[in-house]
Amino acid sequence: MKPILRKTLISCATLVVLGSALAIYAQRQSGQTPKTGGKPRIVVFGTGSNDTVWTSNTTTATLEDALTQGGRYELITASQRDTLLQEQGFNNSDLVDPKQATKVGKLLSARYIIIGNALDVTASKTKVPSRVGGLLGGISRGSVNPGDISSDVKTKVQIQMIDAETGVIKLSKSYEEKISKDLMTKSRNDSDVLKEGYRKAMEAIAVKFASEMGLSATTEGLIVAVRGNRVALDLGSDQVQIGQEFEVYTQDDPIKNAAGEVLSYVTIKHARIRIEAVEPKLSWASVIATFDENERQDPTPNLSRIKVNYAAKQVK
Repeated sequence: MKPILRKTLISCATLVVLGSALAIYAQRQSGQTPKTGGKPRIVVFGTGSNDTVWTSNTTTATLEDALTQGGRYELITASQRDTLLQEQGFNNSDLVDPKQATKVGKLLSARYIIIGNALDVTASKTKVPSRVGGLLGGISRGSVNPGDISSDVKTKVQIQMIDAETGVIKLSKSYEEKISKDLMTKSRNDSDVLKEGYRKAMEAIAVKFASEMGLSATTEGLIVAVRGNRVALDLGSDQVQIGQEFEVYTQDDPIKNAAGEVLSYVTIKHARIRIEAVEPKLSWASVIATFDENERQDPTPNLSRIKVNYAAKQVK
């Protein structure tokens, strides 16, 4: 592909993403309810102090990989994030400011903001005593050369999950990980040792955080079909399990403060459903109860209250 054509295609793709996000932002500002996919959208941002700022890209990449591994979340990439923030006069520091979190979340149409902060990364070295490897079955087991060094990299990271709709920190955990690297010779660059150790530590930490976030984050989807007394959700086997219950709802008018800032939205509950069958990309639920416009439960379920494209969130 020619360089000029490639750049043009990339620019067009960026404009499409930007236009889509800004359209959603405009809808919410005007009080309309944007239609969203079933997977909660997340944006990941790595940060650090002056001494650990070099970790940011690794922090972001490892968290993105771990959180999207199971297909539960839709990722807003770093390039999409930066483009949208810059267009609207925000910067990356606004992501870590709880006062700005709701504004940034609405702009990006993100459900959660994930912030990984490298608190400390250190390496300690110890010279390994020389020893000659013995023979086992006539095969040499190897030896350690004089001057070889054992290097341990210790990492401490804090990761937070912010609810982008409310600005509330839903999960905040600090993790410590020690990576041992045997047989690191003196010729090995100290910077490379530190970077490699941090990357391996973050890979382990990111997996732990993804598991804990899965327990804290609310699973959300959309109603995609209504058949008799059953409804279908766009959530597959990697996202839901039989027996889980969901609340079907819609969001209407925005709630604003005196300055006109949108604080939240009026949420109307329409039904409660229970997962009965799960397919790879779809799940079927039975209707437990339905509710009128005042959220009073109907004597018997009224299926006409549930419509395609209504949202559904898991009830813990």
